[in-house]
Amino acid sequence: MVISKHLAMKTIILSISFFLFNYYLVSGQQEPLTYTETAEISGVNKDDLFIRGREWFNENFKSSKEVLQIADKESGELLGKGIIEVSYVYRYLGERRFTTDVNFQMNLWVKDGKYKFEMTNFLVPFNNKESAYSGLITTLDETEKTYPNISAKKMNEIYLSIKKGTEAKAKLMIEDLKLKMSKKSKSSDW
Repeated sequence: MVISKHLAMKTIILSISFFLFNYYLVSGQQEPLTYTETAEISGVNKDDLFIRGREWFNENFKSSKEVLQIADKESGELLGKGIIEVSYVYRYLGERRFTTDVNFQMNLWVKDGKYKFEMTNFLVPFNNKESAYSGLITTLDETEKTYPNISAKKMNEIYLSIKKGTEAKAKLMIEDLKLKMSKKSKSSDW
């Protein structure tokens, strides 16, 4: 009887430890910052939505480094890799403003009467202009990245400033996409 109580107690403790360990792992994971939404546009067919989406990519992906990688009218898929320029603040002996490029991926899928977009994988490339941070922008407001001679607190300030700038620019692009998808296309597909 004593052995079975001891075994039961050990099992309970192990189960609780396993649960807490898994909870810690899941809650502390860094998920990429992602915006996604599905919208309905009644009375507009897939081909028209595809043309509107392609026009939006053409208007927003202007640099030679920004590429529309997939434009499959039959499946209704558009996928591009873009770059946005983000300003951030660095406070050291006063406030200094810098800019950095942030790469991202934009997916757009269209069907008759609706579309879905996903803007994700915001990444500050290493050795990018003047950036003191490089890496993935995540859902967390802190980074685990460290650099020589920059404190963790200062790194988090830089990261959060870049993240807020990225969020602001992404939201503007998304509003522009929604507007473009709701208006009739300027081009004719003859």
